[in-house]
Amino acid sequence: MKNKTILFTLISAVLFISCNSSENGEYDSRAVEILDKLTTVIKESTSLSYTVDGYSINEDGIEKLKYSDVYIRGTNKMFIENNGTDGDKNLWYNGEKFAYFLYDKDEYDIIDAPDNTQKLIDSIHSKFGIIFPAADFLNPYLTDDLLDNYDQLLYFGEEKVNDINCISLEATNDKHILQIWIEKETNLPYKMMIQSIINENKYYEAVYRNWMLNPKLPDIMFEFLPPEGSKRKRIVPTN
Repeated sequence: MKNKTILFTLISAVLFISCNSSENGEYDSRAVEILDKLTTVIKESTSLSYTVDGYSINEDGIEKLKYSDVYIRGTNKMFIENNGTDGDKNLWYNGEKFAYFLYDKDEYDIIDAPDNTQKLIDSIHSKFGIIFPAADFLNPYLTDDLLDNYDQLLYFGEEKVNDINCISLEATNDKHILQIWIEKETNLPYKMMIQSIINENKYYEAVYRNWMLNPKLPDIMFEFLPPEGSKRKRIVPTN
């Protein structure tokens, strides 16, 4: 995987076409167009559901698996079911409160939350270190953020991944190599890979599947009621 990535990068540097340059780097206009289509599809949906299969390796070489089912409605409703190496944990957001429940420990907490999903994701991740599956793709400024934080954005064209016809993109800076595969038919994310340049162990890969646009999601899905006998434990900020 790593050698293939380096080879593609070298080829792209030589044959780079349809690109723009700025003080901050180079980007292929076709890649920008694909990312803009992705954000438009998600932004115009009144509700979403999808599954994320995640695999990560930290700087010490420890591997983890995480499987998530995500349900989002409007601009202020979200429910996430997580299970994997770190146990089972569900997250609820109803536009006013954010709640989580740790099934392995029978613990929960409920805190005040911002009034929209994007603010919630940013604030909860920043304060408590909680990662929301596919959060980057929910960001309406995804394209701008990639151009601001990466030196190159490359377009590799069509590629079949697990029998899915995808468009392959790559972004690089001095710390990371980011690869994104976007399903050609739907303009939705199918796979993402992040490889650290600084630490050869650190790696993240995710497959996004079971996408549904505009599903009917009831109000009760986003409401949390602590199970009888569970105990409330205050969530502790990481910063």
